[in-house]
Amino acid sequence: MRQILAPFALTLLLFTTLSCGTENPVEETVEALPADTVATGSFSGNIELIDGVTIYVRLLKAGQILAQVEFEMHGVKATTSTNANIHSSTKQGIGRYQLKEAEPGDYTVQISAKGYQTTELNVAVIPEQRVTLDKVTLVAVETPVSHLRGVLTNETTGEGLGGVSLQLTDNAGNIYETLTTATGVFTFENLPVQQSMALMIAHAGYEAKEVAVDPIPADETLELTVKLTPLPEVEQLPPGQGLSIESQAPDFALPDGNGKAHSLDDYAADGNVVLIFYRGGW
Repeated sequence: MRQILAPFALTLLLFTTLSCGTENPVEETVEALPADTVATGSFSGNIELIDGVTIYVRLLKAGQILAQVEFEMHGVKATTSTNANIHSSTKQGIGRYQLKEAEPGDYTVQISAKGYQTTELNVAVIPEQRVTLDKVTLVAVETPVSHLRGVLTNETTGEGLGGVSLQLTDNAGNIYETLTTATGVFTFENLPVQQSMALMIAHAGYEAKEVAVDPIPADETLELTVKLTPLPEVEQLPPGQGLSIESQAPDFALPDGNGKAHSLDDYAADGNVVLIFYRGGW
């Protein structure tokens, strides 16, 4: 009888032990990791407005213009941005600008107006800090200057192109930058007198363009109209699907049996092109 009960007791003990281990399982908790975020900062400044004069405030980082504000005595005339969180306002003859949620780094604030010396302020944005710049009072220029004003449009539709960055380079290599307003209007203030310049425009979806600017006499404003040509839309095909009938093939180059590259453009101008893939013989 003892020989039968002993194995039974051992089996019961093992079953009890296993049951105790699964009756109240321990729940593992995993702490959620914080999302990757970049700490930002901000800076602001004030300008003393001038009656009857438009003052331009341009914010740049690493040589690229981010935003532009046009101030007048009665209020903000226009604000243009390339995805920068810019705020502006006027009160009692003072124009105020503020760049919020700015990525850390070095910025340049350029303040200009026709017939007044351009002022540049350098500011370092520090995460989670707000920097206040000194108030700027523009001073009239003493040397002759010229100005450029124009409108940038879509060559096909005639519509003004807003928020486009433009660069103007003079013979000495100095670069002036501006942004077009919502209606495509752009301005460059206090340029060299009687000096030819080059206007460079590169905008997504359009052909890049360079415009030669004739010398501008002192105290005069050259009016310019620039038209950009839209690039043809590229047909997007689902993965694995080839070109459909009458669709345009993209340009490409393939090597022949001797390793010499041949481009589609080399033959398309002569007529139809037939492409054959030969696997070779064996």
